[in-house]
Amino acid sequence: MRYIFAQFFLLVVIAWPIDHYQLSPFGLLLISLAGGISVWTLLTNRPGNFNVRPIPKETGKLITYGPYKYIRHPMYSSLFFGGLGIVLCQFVYWKLAAWVLLIIVLALKANVEERALCKHYSDYVKYKKTNSAFIPWLW
Repeated sequence: MRYIFAQFFLLVVIAWPIDHYQLSPFGLLLISLAGGISVWTLLTNRPGNFNVRPIPKETGKLITYGPYKYIRHPMYSSLFFGGLGIVLCQFVYWKLAAWVLLIIVLALKANVEERALCKHYSDYVKYKKTNSAFIPWLW
C-alpha cells in the first residue's frame, strides 16, 4: 500500500502546480509516448485484469502480447516517460527529484509485484527471463 501512496503522491508533485511551463518538443513527445503506451496497455488488458495494487487478481490472466510482448510493466514505463515529459515542460529541480524518486518507487513496486506474479503464474519466470521490465532491450 505504501508504494501506491508514494506513487500517486509523487505523480501529483510532478504534475502540480502547473507553473514555469515551457514548450519542450522532447517533453511533449515523451508525454505523447506515455499516453500511447497507457492506452495500448489498457486496451490489451481485459476488464478486471488490471490492478493498481502489486498483487495479481485471483481471476487474472498472464498477458504476454501487446505491449507486454516487449516489456513486463508498460504502465510503469508510461509513468516514467510521462513524468519526465512533464518535468521537461515545467523544469524545476524539485520536480526532477520527485521524478527520480518515482522511478525508485515503481522499481521497488515492480519487484514486489514480480515475486507475487512468479507465485501466481507458473509461466511468469520464463516470461521474466525473455522480457525487459521497463524499457525494451535496456532495463
